[in-house]
Amino acid sequence: MHSLLDPPRRALALRAVACALPVVAIALTPQIADACGGMFCDAGPSPMPVDQTGENILFVVDHAAQRVQAHIQIQYTGDAQSFAWVIPVTSIPDRRPGSEQLFTNLLAATAPSYGLTTTFECYEYSGGGGGWGCGGDSCCGGETDYAESGDSDGFMGTGGDTGGVTVLDRDIVGPFYMDIIEADDAAVMMQWLGDNGYQQDPDAAPILQEYIDEGHVFVAVKLVNGADVDEILPLVIEYDGVEPCVPLRLTRIAAIEDMGVRTFFLSEQRAAPTNYKHVLLNPARIDWVSAADNYNEAVTRAVDEAEGQAFVTEFVGSPSQVSQTGLYSPSWTTLSFAGAASPIKAGGETAIDALEEVGLVDCSAGDCVFLHPMIRPILSQFLPAPAGVAEEDFWSDLAAFADMIDAAAWDGAAMDAMLQERIIGPGEEAVTLLKDYATLTRMFTTISPHEMTVDPTFHFTGDIAQTINQAKVANQVTACRGSNRIEFGNPHALLTDESGLWPELPAAMPWALEVQQIPLAGAPMVLQSNVEIINAKIDESNERFEFDNGLSGACSAGQRANTAWGLSMIGAIFSLAFWTRRRRRG
Repeated sequence: MHSLLDPPRRALALRAVACALPVVAIALTPQIADACGGMFCDAGPSPMPVDQTGENILFVVDHAAQRVQAHIQIQYTGDAQSFAWVIPVTSIPDRRPGSEQLFTNLLAATAPSYGLTTTFECYEYSGGGGGWGCGGDSCCGGETDYAESGDSDGFMGTGGDTGGVTVLDRDIVGPFYMDIIEADDAAVMMQWLGDNGYQQDPDAAPILQEYIDEGHVFVAVKLVNGADVDEILPLVIEYDGVEPCVPLRLTRIAAIEDMGVRTFFLSEQRAAPTNYKHVLLNPARIDWVSAADNYNEAVTRAVDEAEGQAFVTEFVGSPSQVSQTGLYSPSWTTLSFAGAASPIKAGGETAIDALEEVGLVDCSAGDCVFLHPMIRPILSQFLPAPAGVAEEDFWSDLAAFADMIDAAAWDGAAMDAMLQERIIGPGEEAVTLLKDYATLTRMFTTISPHEMTVDPTFHFTGDIAQTINQAKVANQVTACRGSNRIEFGNPHALLTDESGLWPELPAAMPWALEVQQIPLAGAPMVLQSNVEIINAKIDESNERFEFDNGLSGACSAGQRANTAWGLSMIGAIFSLAFWTRRRRRG
């Protein structure tokens, strides 16, 4: 059985979504770490810029209600009939569709970026501007604190016992068929899965048996008949408990080396790893000049220095930073197609016109712009284009094709229900979540199959910093001649090479500034501080280069004699710096 991220064989992903722990287990003992399995991860090699590939998971934890929501974004490319998912869970969870746009907005708002402000030492001019290298879709000011460190026929009836496999519940959620099953034996369960169209992998058997022995049940997921992969939307699974868990054990069967795992948390306080370590990155190891294009490597190497099981915190702050654009509009609730025998009213107004009025689509220019990720698949289902006609041409001038509309496909009431289920309801919930919770945390790690021996669990604490800006800023001091100086605040400033590019650093330079363990209460425990080693290696690197600020040479005498002339050249300096930077990065 293989991950959806395993390109040669995508037919089945066995993933778990959560460790739903009983209330008596809130003490978070180390043994709890082995209580789940599966995985949520990035398929792409780099988390910057905003990465929409792979899976992301958002945990929403309501401590008062003792409930956890796991919002799972599913990215899948392949044949719709081959899509299948089996999710180990500890009890029968509530299930509902989630908001795709919520993940888009979360990723955009919290993507880490590394930028340089520039001080022109030689001209006695200090200014912002110049040198932003962005890891995300947008560059924002900010400071970093490094000391803070199928097939329906394959589904059995509810309660049916098929030789050791019992179907506990059956449901349709959005485009998904779901059967919740339990089994006594992994071999019997794998036989059931095979009989119902799930690809088998013998390596999965012992891990499945672990889940069975731990009391897990399994959610089997397929696309409903006729659904296409563009209908796949996030899945929300809600269960009792207060401890999020990112299951990893099962994923090691087909995981790639250094697979990315990204998690978001909404709660009243900042989230922190419980049984994994926490790492602060060495800023000197990140290539700020080249827009942090080695960020993924920096995380991987730093995590490896923490013995392969650690997370980096990329953002902590208010959920209000997340844009609500495209999430929800009260005007969507005014849509009503029920009772309409045709998508064209007697006066000529069409269903497309109604969707345009509430901002879900714009076909006014002939090429339709879909303003919500789920709107196109809904239109494709209820207003399929006639053979030989492009969808955009059809939808942008529906009245012109009135005699070609597929009357059998049009069902206004069913379209209303789908809009509510897949767009309006999830959007309204997303807005509520961002409003109701005080703190948003984003963490990231990379991990290889041999390291996927323990499922990371997380807790919430108010005893550590509750703000980490995703926009990291360092100051670049540009001299008259020689290297530029990059000032982090901590550790020491680093000189670039003579051309202004990031230098080759000594091999023994650590990638982690600090390795921590964050307890359930109290300040982080420093397991390893590399600040002294890093400072020594930076000093060693700097000895190869010269930083000349013009204090003792002709550069100083000629340029400082006329301050007004120097200031008048600022525009030219910025222009030269910009084009020089472009040439260097190219």
